[in-house]
Amino acid sequence: MKLTIFQQPPAYFKRFYYLAILLNVLLSVGKLSAQNLTAQRDLTEPGSTAAEALCGPIEIITLCSNDPDSLVNFFEGGWGLRKLGPFAPSNREKKSLSKQWQLPANTNFRLMYFDRPAAPGTILLRVIIFEEKFPLIRSAYGPEENGPFTIGFPNARQEKVHDKMLSLGYNTLAPMQAALLSKPDGSKYKYLETIYKGPDWIHAVGIERGNGMPQLSNIDSVTGMGGPGYSAMNVTGMSDTMIAFLTQILGYELRRDQVWTTGNGSALGLPAGMPFRFVIAYAKGATSGHFLLMDFQKKEPIYSTHPPHLPNRGIGMYTVTTDQLEEVLTRSIQAGISIVSPPRLCREPLKGSYKSMILLAPNQVYIEVIERKK
Repeated sequence: MKLTIFQQPPAYFKRFYYLAILLNVLLSVGKLSAQNLTAQRDLTEPGSTAAEALCGPIEIITLCSNDPDSLVNFFEGGWGLRKLGPFAPSNREKKSLSKQWQLPANTNFRLMYFDRPAAPGTILLRVIIFEEKFPLIRSAYGPEENGPFTIGFPNARQEKVHDKMLSLGYNTLAPMQAALLSKPDGSKYKYLETIYKGPDWIHAVGIERGNGMPQLSNIDSVTGMGGPGYSAMNVTGMSDTMIAFLTQILGYELRRDQVWTTGNGSALGLPAGMPFRFVIAYAKGATSGHFLLMDFQKKEPIYSTHPPHLPNRGIGMYTVTTDQLEEVLTRSIQAGISIVSPPRLCREPLKGSYKSMILLAPNQVYIEVIERKK
């Protein structure tokens, strides 16, 4: 499957640009197809119910940083998220969190959060701000290194988002991309995507689906902004083991498992003709909060400079919730999954008290599983 992509021309050509795309579709539908025309559910249409879910969608993405101001500029100034904190945990909170998150002894830290209250169900960003300068997980921008890659920001105004991010000085992996993709009924919809370079080698994706297609997360009806709604990871050489972890340990379901080929001007910033396995895993019944997995074919894995988990800087942990913490623990033990921290009570400034455990995913990322309060 090859994704046909078009580079966006200058602003004064936009009307002609979209007219040309529409005319091209009418004249030659097949040439613009980026998905198989066989009928299939849209990503946001679950084939199951939330009642069947063992674990829910991603609720929290945890990042580590020494430079909170750069993250405020990026997430609040750029993506319009609300900032909460920083908070200084009490000694009791710091002790319990340090033990649970496997932080070095006597490490001082504060906590800061970003959310989008006008778009319920979007992911909370939790930032651990360290005084000590821990190493960066990644060594460069781009999708080549294994580990967490992007945080997705679905929205209904990607062209304006793009102009804003550029005006704030944020560069992209490639120019804003536009494509026509296939709906489940075979008709076409406009698709816009850009990957922006943030602090600490973090990447954020601005993505819009047009022509009546639902966005990939809830959005604020006033601003048109949504997300965080999902996260992508490079799992080259280990996609089977990561799929097994997500489906057998967390109880997720696959809604896509395909091999794509990068096209000219790929949003990934890679040369054309590179095949990669593209997997999308959702919690059962969920419409967002999903994982995207990319396994580049015919390439040896490039491992991140430092392990992709706390306390190293960058994206180091994902959090899901469950009503069956003991079942997740049992499955993990039976499958030989490393238990970073067993179930125990924790407390943090924003969330209060909760019971959680931390698993080590096959790609070395921490997965926090929190027991829902009854």
